[in-house]
Amino acid sequence: MSALRIVSARREHHSDVARLFPELGVDDPVPEAARWWNEMAPDTLFIEDVGRVVAYGYAQAPSTLGYVRHVIVDPARRGEGLGRRLMHALAQHLRESGCERWQLNVLVDNATALALYRSLGLAIDFHTWVVRLPPEKITALPRANAIDVVATLEADDAALEREFEIAPGLLTMFRGKPEHVLVTAVERASGTRVGFAHFDPLLPGCWPIRARRAEHARALLEALMPHFPAGKPCFQLVIERDEALATAMLAAGGMLRHSIAHMEGPLPTRRA
Repeated sequence: MSALRIVSARREHHSDVARLFPELGVDDPVPEAARWWNEMAPDTLFIEDVGRVVAYGYAQAPSTLGYVRHVIVDPARRGEGLGRRLMHALAQHLRESGCERWQLNVLVDNATALALYRSLGLAIDFHTWVVRLPPEKITALPRANAIDVVATLEADDAALEREFEIAPGLLTMFRGKPEHVLVTAVERASGTRVGFAHFDPLLPGCWPIRARRAEHARALLEALMPHFPAGKPCFQLVIERDEALATAMLAAGGMLRHSIAHMEGPLPTRRA
């Protein structure tokens, strides 16, 4: 007999996250237990069936626009409607956190997930390319002249989010993680901002990274090299909306890891 229930995260759930995390289909490492508990667990929900976790979801609320980061169903339990049930639970979590809309990323070839998300009112807004670029390939990008890369000031966050089409509140969320680095590329002569990057050394990689041109991206990555962990093979670059920049990274020797559809829509007001 099924006894499905939605539960909040407990410390022992980290083992379930580690078990199911590979189903995301990405190469990111499983978050280590302390980081998961401190940073992710408060926004993570689980579906249990007679005490066994059969699905989990992770959704953040940096502003009135929520971000669904993980939706994972145990492969042995797919086709039972657990993904839909989990999405409705995450929608409730986001509504209670003050969100009015939600967004998520999905691999473009995941037809089942795309159909589910569309049925919940989400639509594709833009596309994303995840590119891995070895640090030694940065110099294959065009060189920029008279570009300064400076630490990003908190007072500039709202303007940067507008200028570079970054979700409101995202930069504030990153500032709560002291090991992360936020930098802006500025044209020396005019003072115009021509690029922005948020770097997470645990990946290691940039999300988001924005650049008016490929040479501005090179300036950002060169400035981040002192923060790049020794022994790691590649920057992981999450390039949103900008196929030209993704193409330039691939031409420089980058490797395409994933093509992603970014979806957005209003939060459903009731269980469908």
